[in-house]
Amino acid sequence: MHAPLWEWKPYFISYAYWHQKDKFQFMQDSYAEWVMFAVENGSFRYRIGEAAGTAIFGDAILCPPGVVFEREVLEPVSFHFIRLGWPTDSFPSMLPNAASYRSEGTSNFTPPVQLTYMDHNRLSSTYYYIHQLTRLPDEQRLLLWDHYLNDLWQQHVVESGFSQQTSEQQDKDPKIVEATRWLQQHAFEPVSLKELSASQDLSPVQFTRKFHAAHGTTPIDYLTTLRMQKAQTLLLETEMTLEQIAERCGYESGFYLSRVFTRRMKASPSQYRKMHRV
Repeated sequence: MHAPLWEWKPYFISYAYWHQKDKFQFMQDSYAEWVMFAVENGSFRYRIGEAAGTAIFGDAILCPPGVVFEREVLEPVSFHFIRLGWPTDSFPSMLPNAASYRSEGTSNFTPPVQLTYMDHNRLSSTYYYIHQLTRLPDEQRLLLWDHYLNDLWQQHVVESGFSQQTSEQQDKDPKIVEATRWLQQHAFEPVSLKELSASQDLSPVQFTRKFHAAHGTTPIDYLTTLRMQKAQTLLLETEMTLEQIAERCGYESGFYLSRVFTRRMKASPSQYRKMHRV
């Protein structure tokens, strides 16, 4: 019998952050340890054994050691690259092994390859604090790395439990899948959710209800999260004015962006830039 997922406690090995990577150096690779690719923006296509799909913000791809990880960038992708392990001495017979990814029948249990997070605000907060770890002394940074890695894992476990009964139907709803993909591709342009609803032959109320059931958030909150994430990146990594950032994020004016940003981040854009720049 396998240990329940909430008893699993990954431990941190190493970390790197890749920003706006337009292609992978290797189209396929394998690793000596477990690895996680946690996407902050952009997208890539992947295949790990029989599992295949597209990873975007809100997804983390988990690959076991010794298994071929095929990947291809679709849109320039920024992601957290984490090498990790599991304390097998606690329950050695209960953890999956790499062979279960290579062929069917070698194990009656396979952990998820694609971890999909519903609470994007919570996830963005975790990513923000991960970025701040580089400022800390080594000993403190390593201790906190285990904390945030476990936070990513436990958020997935908890959300999976909440959505277990309905996730199969919701995830396969082609209207929501198509609409979500469209939002990701056009998030930084003027967006009419009313027109998007109509394109799926749904009323705005029906669309919002179905979208919330699938993602745990409303379409407007989902869109806002994508835009705020890009705004944070531009504030910290460029010298753009607020008007320029607003244009890049799909807002009509810097004033409106400032209102939304302040409400969401509990700090104005200028305060955020001043507080968090190294």
